[in-house]
Amino acid sequence: MQAGQTWLLRRAQCALSNRVPRRQDLELWRARRFGMLLSAKADRTGGFFWHMRALVARRSLWVPFREEVESWLAGWTPPHRKLLLVGPSAGWCLPDSFLTRFEEITAVDIDPFAKPLFSLLHGRALRRAGVRLSWSQTDFFADPAHVLHAHPDATVLFCNVAGQRCVQTRDSAAVEQEMLRLRALLQGRSWASFHDLLSAETHETRQARHLAQQMSAYDLLSSYGLGGEWFDHLTGQLLPPNSPRRIMPWRINRGRLHLIEAGWVEG
Repeated sequence: MQAGQTWLLRRAQCALSNRVPRRQDLELWRARRFGMLLSAKADRTGGFFWHMRALVARRSLWVPFREEVESWLAGWTPPHRKLLLVGPSAGWCLPDSFLTRFEEITAVDIDPFAKPLFSLLHGRALRRAGVRLSWSQTDFFADPAHVLHAHPDATVLFCNVAGQRCVQTRDSAAVEQEMLRLRALLQGRSWASFHDLLSAETHETRQARHLAQQMSAYDLLSSYGLGGEWFDHLTGQLLPPNSPRRIMPWRINRGRLHLIEAGWVEG
């Protein structure tokens, strides 16, 4: 397939089952235009209806995932007292127990609904803890170097946002290069990210697991015994290859499962 061609969703030749599929069964095809899939299926980039679904799901379907995120963040002890949140949305899956560990938080999100909903959800806890919160309604990915330069002494947390870049940018090769450039920009800083790695329409459920280093999509799905059609969010190059990470399954709705990759890097 040549660069720029329309993407077909990568297709696996085995049905979902408990057996471990063969490598050739998991044909995660590369596509060049695939924004329509997630925008139609999940509406992950914000907006009124996304937030209404999140309001309900965070206290029901998302509870196991929220608990996993809280447990993962509890193990991260960055050295700085300032935090830069990238793409936090309303903070639907962010725990107060983590946010109140900082003295100052700057949130960057392009979604106009994010600021008021974040304040509604976390404002009271932050005020009680004396945390100063500021907000910037800008697109971090338009000029990440500028945003990072403006906050040189802040720990950075990417809040389930990197996996949305494949929705917002049609060129998959450009998205993969963007992940590599972002990792290079963050060199020497304390930062962490949890992000979509793979997703699929499936009713299968799996447990979270630790990985000592990067695992290919083929090997990860095989280790979970998962087959079927899987969507690659092109975030596999964001974390350093030898960095430990956690895979956290997220049942985003009753018919769709996302495998979230989470890891941190000490500066």
